[in-house]
Amino acid sequence: MIKFIAIVMLISMSSSCYAAFHCTVNLKAVLMYANGAVNINHGGRNNYTIICNLKQERLGVSLSTCALWTSTLLNLKKDGRKAIFYYNTTSSYNSCATLPIYGDAPAPVYIGDAN
Repeated sequence: MIKFIAIVMLISMSSSCYAAFHCTVNLKAVLMYANGAVNINHGGRNNYTIICNLKQERLGVSLSTCALWTSTLLNLKKDGRKAIFYYNTTSSYNSCATLPIYGDAPAPVYIGDAN
């Protein structure tokens, strides 16, 4: 019985530690810093989250991907279109509203046009 309870607890703990989610949001700001960081503010978080860096790889996001994402986001913001951000995390947050802010934010798996 103890083994059974331990297995059930292990399974429930491991599944609750993994969260994949996406955000379909309006962009409020897309900022590019001198150090290369791309920092965005969108309606899903209502605060700033760094998504990538144009000068160095950040959390597996290459410079070329970051440049494409930045261009996409600037165009979406200019056109008033919604962006989609997909996250695949092993952390306790599980929605855009609970994303860590600024440099503590994870890198998205993908970004795109939600329209």
